[in-house]
Amino acid sequence: MRLRQIEYFVALYEERSITKAARRLNVVQPALSMQISRLERTFKTRLFERTSRGVVPTDTGRTFYGYCQKILGDVYEAERYLGDSSGKITGELTIGLMPSVANSVLPAVLAEYKAGYPDVTLVIVEGYSGSLIDQLHSGKLDFAVVNNIGALGRTAVMPLFRDYLVLVTRHVPGKRLPADVPCHRLQDYKLVLPTQRQGMRLLVDSILASNGITLKPEIELDSMGPTLELVRESDWATILPVVAVKHLVHQRLLRSQRIVEPDIPREVMVVSPSTRAPSVAAEMFLRILKTKVNELLERKT
Repeated sequence: MRLRQIEYFVALYEERSITKAARRLNVVQPALSMQISRLERTFKTRLFERTSRGVVPTDTGRTFYGYCQKILGDVYEAERYLGDSSGKITGELTIGLMPSVANSVLPAVLAEYKAGYPDVTLVIVEGYSGSLIDQLHSGKLDFAVVNNIGALGRTAVMPLFRDYLVLVTRHVPGKRLPADVPCHRLQDYKLVLPTQRQGMRLLVDSILASNGITLKPEIELDSMGPTLELVRESDWATILPVVAVKHLVHQRLLRSQRIVEPDIPREVMVVSPSTRAPSVAAEMFLRILKTKVNELLERKT
C-alpha cells in the first residue's frame, strides 16, 4: 500500500465523488479511479459502492477511513517535525478569513508576522464562513477563521475569540447616541444586511425570531466594503460584529450601538483539517491574530 493510495482514498471518501476528489487532488479522474481499483484488487475487498450519484463507502471503507486518518496525521506530524527542526520557520500558508476579521486587524497582523517570519509565504483568501469551510474541505486552505455555525464535520475546531453584534450608523458630529439599542428598535432603521446565505445573518435572524422580531431589510448585500460606504455616506444602517467596525468608530467615521434585550454574541473559531495539526507557522500567525483582535476589542472609543 502506498501513501498516494491512502491520500486518494481519503479524498474520495470525503468528497463522495470521483470528479470532486480528482479536482481536490489536482489529478485526472482515471488516475484516481485506477489507484482505488488497484487498492481494492490488492486486498480483495470493496471500499466503495459505485452509484449514478457518486460513491458510497462500504462498511470496510468506513473502518479503513479511520486508520487512514491516523496514518496521514502521523505523516503530517513527521513532516512538521522535520520542517521545524532547523529552527527556521518556512513554508507557505493559505489562510481563509471572514471580512469582519480581514477588514479590521489583518494589516497589523501581516506587518508583524512578516517582520518576524519573513521566510513564510502567505496566501490570504477572504470569504464568508460557508464558503471558507467548503474550501477547507476541498483542500484549498490550511485553516480558516469562521463563525461558529454548528457541526463542521471532518475538521478540528479551536475557539479564537468572542465578540458581539452592533447597530452601525453614520457618524454625525455633535449628535449623542445611547450606548445600547434594544432589539425591537432595529425595525425602525433602513437596514442593509448580508443575505440569508451568510452565517452572521442566520445568527441575527435566529436570535431575533426567538424574541418575536423579524427584520425585512430593503437591501441585502454580501460585500462589507460597499455596505460600510453606504452607511457612512447616508441614513442607512447595518448590523455587524463589533470587531469589524471598532477601528472605524475609533476614527469617528461610523457610530456603533450594542444590540441588547437580548445581546447577540458571536463566537469565532479556527477550523483546520482533522488529519493534521497546524504547523508552527500557522500557530504563530494565530497567536498574532488573537493578540491584535484582543487589543482592538479592548480599545476605548
